[in-house]
Amino acid sequence: MRVSVITHGCKMNQYESELIIEMLENAGYVVLYGEDQGAEVYILNSCAVTGEAERKVRQAVRHLRKLNPDAKIILTGCYVQVPRAIEEYSSLGVDLVLGNLEKKRILNFINEVGGYFNSRYWEEDDISFEIVENSVTERSRAFVKVEDGCNNGCTYCVIRSLRGTRIRSKPIEVVVKEIEKLVSKRHKEIVITGLNLGKYGVDLGVNLAELLQKIASIEGDFRIRLSSINPEDLTDELIKVITQEERICNHLHIPAQSGSTSVLRRMGRNYSAEYFIERVNKLRQIDPFFSITTDIMVGFPGETEEEFKETLDFVRTIQFSKVHTFRYSQRPNTHAARFENQVPGNVKKDRAEILIKHADNVANEYRKQLVGKTTVVLVEGVQNGIAYGYDEYYLFHEINTGIIGEFSKVKICSVTNEGVVSKVVQKQASNE
Repeated sequence: MRVSVITHGCKMNQYESELIIEMLENAGYVVLYGEDQGAEVYILNSCAVTGEAERKVRQAVRHLRKLNPDAKIILTGCYVQVPRAIEEYSSLGVDLVLGNLEKKRILNFINEVGGYFNSRYWEEDDISFEIVENSVTERSRAFVKVEDGCNNGCTYCVIRSLRGTRIRSKPIEVVVKEIEKLVSKRHKEIVITGLNLGKYGVDLGVNLAELLQKIASIEGDFRIRLSSINPEDLTDELIKVITQEERICNHLHIPAQSGSTSVLRRMGRNYSAEYFIERVNKLRQIDPFFSITTDIMVGFPGETEEEFKETLDFVRTIQFSKVHTFRYSQRPNTHAARFENQVPGNVKKDRAEILIKHADNVANEYRKQLVGKTTVVLVEGVQNGIAYGYDEYYLFHEINTGIIGEFSKVKICSVTNEGVVSKVVQKQASNE
């Protein structure tokens, strides 16, 4: 049977799709990718982080049904865990619905029809057995999920109610064995991911710094990148490990959500704008170019023009290398959905456009500082004779030459709208 796997959303979903693929391949299924018309079954691993994400899921299901009317459509992932979504399944034309627990047991359900989902699956969920060894589709980079669940209390977020508030961590030895296998298969960048990565190990009596030290000691030619970490979890111990271990990239994605402390309080975030700045300054005391990317939400309930201006100033102060801007979306069963002073849609749209332009200018200024600097790029592709990939700062490079799947030492020559243009100073650069 030919099965196509389509993934929406975060790196966690990407990892879990790889897990599904490996299970299917081991069971003898032929796995295709994307909207392949030859598929007999489509598995859509969905997202529900925003209303827009949900809209895209519904749109994708309708498109697949139109593309291949005779195929079986299996919908799984976070969208399935949204209580009201159950009313939409039949109208969408979905044949089988699997929750976040059931998708990890997909071989037991793939021939079924109907709906199977545990609304509180995290109470029995154990991620220790989630191990991907052979089916990583990307040649150069592999994601490794080490944690699931979030015990924070952000007033706007629905994901903790879909993924669970109980922290579940993989034992260090399990993570190490999984990465050793991936490195042996020549994956050069290992991305460590989790729903609330900074809380790794609270259920096991260990922490993320200890895990990273163990990973960094693995033999092989590879580097380590963290997917995302909240500011309050960026401890001095963790900063020390990140900046001292050469294998760990000098780049962190730290979701700020806002640059206004008063907005952060209403969001239920556990830090102030000043604390965020202090943490970033600590990183840049060690490496002035340490790259910080972030997520920022505009139009949170009650956000004033002055609070929005604070966010604009905050972006320039931090000198983010990239900002993912998105508009606040009322999510079901969240505190913020019931807040007064909801910001009108046209105001949110205008603020998003202003922030995107501002953040792009700031990111461009950040990149200009690196002109003349030597960095190491993992070459991920070649198109029209131009190689491309990302360096340790998560800057996108266009290079005059390169070998896919290998490190190249390069010198940054100029800045583009998307990244930088570089020239190779050493064709292959070991990261050991």
